[in-house]
Amino acid sequence: YTLKCEEPENEKKITRNSDVIYTGINVGLVARSCKQYEKSNMFFDAAEESYKRDVDLQNVASKGAKMAATTLVNDNILDYQGTLYERIMVNSYKGLNYMNLGDYDNARVEFNRALLRQDSAKDYFAKQVAQNRKKLDKADEEKNKANIDKSSTEIMGKYDDFFNEFETTKDFVNPYATYLSSMFFYLEKDYGKAADLFKEIAVIHPHNKQVQNQRKLFEQRANSVSSKKAKKHIFVAYEDGFGPMKEEFKFTLPLPFDGKLITSTFAMPMLKKRDASYGLIKVNDVKSSQVVDFDSVVATEFKITLPGEITKAVVSTVIKTGLNAAVAKNDSTGGFLALASSIATTMATQADVRSWRGLPKTASVVMLENKGKVEIMAANGEEILSQKVDKNKDVLILVRSFATYLPTQGSIIER
Repeated sequence: YTLKCEEPENEKKITRNSDVIYTGINVGLVARSCKQYEKSNMFFDAAEESYKRDVDLQNVASKGAKMAATTLVNDNILDYQGTLYERIMVNSYKGLNYMNLGDYDNARVEFNRALLRQDSAKDYFAKQVAQNRKKLDKADEEKNKANIDKSSTEIMGKYDDFFNEFETTKDFVNPYATYLSSMFFYLEKDYGKAADLFKEIAVIHPHNKQVQNQRKLFEQRANSVSSKKAKKHIFVAYEDGFGPMKEEFKFTLPLPFDGKLITSTFAMPMLKKRDASYGLIKVNDVKSSQVVDFDSVVATEFKITLPGEITKAVVSTVIKTGLNAAVAKNDSTGGFLALASSIATTMATQADVRSWRGLPKTASVVMLENKGKVEIMAANGEEILSQKVDKNKDVLILVRSFATYLPTQGSIIER
């Protein structure tokens, strides 16, 4: 992962409508890290528009045609469609970009969109789980059903050890998106809404002193008649390291076909944990407290959508195996045609491992009274930022460290 701030080729991809979501989210975050906030939102806007046009509003016929195409080949032939947690973070980062630009009206729109996406997550996943298998031709359905169910169960079993490495949540919640939204409304002096949102974070972290202290402050401000004499505070949100990435996981399983066992190759996505950077930071000697583990957020959605992905992979393999068997049975070339068909099937068996590669591994927060200066230190003692701030304003500082060998990014918003 590199921070290359000038990437004209990616702008051309957007113009050509080439894999817009994958390009937009990844390059948009790089532009944000380079403090190119308008360009960042240009990429994020393109990705979000593509979500609406190519994902959310697809009709049944379009979705069916795409599923048929990927069943015979693989998902890599189509543009990336993204995940729900990515869409939530697109709106969150767009909101932060607008705050950095001083455009609080548009920032409000984006944070409200992020919250709306969070609220609709459960319904979204219910629909995704319901679409867990492609309908087979009625004549073949009963014949293949037992085979599909058995193979799907075997594949799911291969993920048992994987899910022991990742914690997953019962409900789909991204506390960091909620935190950023609550911070926006607090800085906008909409203390009631800020306090209501922050309660959701406090419930998740009942023993986190930083979170509970911030909850008390927000509630005090929401219940206060006047805020003219209220103390001002510094809030720091720190994004650390790299979240998980997808990698291909290939294995073989025997599939019964026409009374014989045929060994078939499957290619499935697997999540791989990546490294933290500094882990936590200190702000004026106060240690940050973690509010979200993105490994858990990503793994939760991955686990929810996995049965559907497995079923699709099994159906695809059954169909490809049937085609290969038919070719072999009617091969008049001495086996060359059957060999070519088998090679083509192997080449088409590839997992889609695209994802938003720049999201953090964890996010942690700090709150302290604003006394006019802020010093941020990494856990190893390295100075990240030392700067004076307006002690008559509330201050939100956003810090991003991808890795210890890359420059740490920071931006300050005073309100």
